[in-house]
Amino acid sequence: MSEHFVFIHGFLGNSDMWNEIIYSEFQNQKTSQPQLAGHGNDRTIELPTIQEFAKDILNQIEIQPHEKLIWIGHSMGGYVALELGKMFPEITAGIILFHSTANADTTLKKQDRLRAIEAAKEHKALYASNLIDGLFHKPNNNRTAIDKQLHFIQNISTQTTIACLEAMRQRDDSFEFLNLSQLPLFYFAGTHDKVLPLDRMQKEWEQLPHAKSVIAFQSGHMGHIEKPMMACDFFSQIAMQFSS
Repeated sequence: MSEHFVFIHGFLGNSDMWNEIIYSEFQNQKTSQPQLAGHGNDRTIELPTIQEFAKDILNQIEIQPHEKLIWIGHSMGGYVALELGKMFPEITAGIILFHSTANADTTLKKQDRLRAIEAAKEHKALYASNLIDGLFHKPNNNRTAIDKQLHFIQNISTQTTIACLEAMRQRDDSFEFLNLSQLPLFYFAGTHDKVLPLDRMQKEWEQLPHAKSVIAFQSGHMGHIEKPMMACDFFSQIAMQFSS
């Protein structure tokens, strides 16, 4: 069997986020960088569920009969990676959650998603600007990256934005799947991640004793930008883990 690493970007992001990591650490591996529906493409999701986003991702990947897939996801991409693992356990060899979680939304978070949907309907550009700033520990240190992201978001429709928010709001937790499967499971988290606070992530890892985790100090939700060397080192270990 051979390994096939599938890198899935997050909400309102794009597959370019993985370029440096793949170039640096995965030159000798087979990789895929699919795009979530509606993110720089004209594909749409009729039913806003993580399952439908996962099916769309799978349709973009060429899988050979002898391959095992390692699903890698940033934020919402991690939710899609988990769903792909559930849907296709026979071809799944591992899951990497990069600033992502196996938890479903809490009641409070679901309410926040509904408020976000209303904000996106009212003024998508303003909603996106506030969202992206909040992903960084020190946004003023990352204005070039933020401005580049906001430029890309201009081409993402309000419909896609709402579909993603609703899909994330409705998703199930993945603890039973992860504990039963005992798949290799890796986490990368930030000490200053406002989306996924570190104390919450540490409680999650306690429920998944087979999981391995790396903590990036002084990083928010965007470790590939805020801590690129540490992110590359993390993925170097991932590449070696599955190639040994």
